[in-house]
Formats: sequence, structure tokens, C-alpha cells
Amino acid sequence: MPPDIASAKVLTFADITEMAVVPLGSEGKQWNRHLFDAASSGTPQLVADVIRFEAGFVHHMHRHFHADQIVVPLEGWITMYDEHRTPTELRVGQASLVPRHIWHEARNLSGADCVVLHLFAGAGDYSEVGFEAWPGGTA
Repeated sequence: MPPDIASAKVLTFADITEMAVVPLGSEGKQWNRHLFDAASSGTPQLVADVIRFEAGFVHHMHRHFHADQIVVPLEGWITMYDEHRTPTELRVGQASLVPRHIWHEARNLSGADCVVLHLFAGAGDYSEVGFEAWPGGTA
């Protein structure tokens, strides 16, 4: 095997410690189980986490410059908003793709925790994703 190709990896979500995270532009907590990134697995264009959003969590309108975002609910549901404030409920069995530069917001309005598989394609670390909050504050 060439030295620049990483070995296949299998992770069990329950074996990864949850860490409380408060992203820029958010209210409430999210709990991340960090799966893959350039440093941990050699994936220079992928950051992957399992995230648990507590009931009431809001990540206000924002966009990412350098990465496309994919959200796949594993438990519960979350409401995604586009730049026109159009809500879309995202449920188990569905996936959301938010291309880079596109304004979006996520809210857990369900009254219970929501668990998602969260991916950034195009960056190997969260610091490379790029972040811009809605101009003038929350939309």
C-alpha cells in the first residue's frame, strides 16, 4: 500500500466521547462526537462528526466559504432554513446538502434532542471551513 493512503477505519459512535461545543453564532449546546478529519484519519477534504443538538438549539443564519455541508438525521428531526427564512423539516431517512456560500440556519424545534451525521466536504479541519454570520446579526 502506498504510504500516502490511509488504512480503512471503522469507528463505533458510542466509543467516542461527546464534547460540548458552542459554535459561532449559536444559542444552546451541541454535543459532538468527532469522527474524521485530516489530523485524525488523513482525510484532507472531509470533516465528519455525529452531533447531538439539545432541544431549543439554534445555529443562526450563516454560511461557509470553503466547504459544502451535509446533514443526515439519525434520531429526531431538525428544521433547516434558507436565506428567505423558508423552513424545511429534516427527518430520519433524509439528507440536506448546503453548498458552500449558501446562507442557512438550523433549529431544533422538536422538543427533544436530535442526533445527526454532520459532514463538511472540502476542508480537513473545522478551522478551514470558513464562517460568516448573517450581516447585521441574526436574521
